[in-house]
Amino acid sequence: MTSILLADDHKIVRQGVRALLEYEPDFDIVGEAGDGAEALAMLDKIRPDVLVTDLSMPAYTGIELAEEIRKRRWPTKVIILSMHGDDPYVLRALSSGASCYVLKESGVEHTVIAIRKALAGERYVSPPLVMPSQQ
Repeated sequence: MTSILLADDHKIVRQGVRALLEYEPDFDIVGEAGDGAEALAMLDKIRPDVLVTDLSMPAYTGIELAEEIRKRRWPTKVIILSMHGDDPYVLRALSSGASCYVLKESGVEHTVIAIRKALAGERYVSPPLVMPSQQ
């Protein structure tokens, strides 16, 4: 079972992502955080396999959470969800330690693919984005 923590400052987004990911029989949503500080505290306590986080949140951004996870050498994989498809955001997220970058406009299948790729040690960006090494 893959344990997943959701972090987004919009409750409706968290609820929607939760509802969609719960259809996957091997995914277990172990918590939700409404800002980066709450997410960091939950990460420290729960140590989930995956953090699915918004790029922009109060207290800590998704990028700052990815950097903290890498700095603390926690095994949690980070999936960034964002409405920003600009290259600088994608590059910064991936260089911070995030495994995947998924546009919020993408379907849930891209988030599921991203989680599975991250768990396999791979990187993923949702179309129409291009992996930095492919540019």
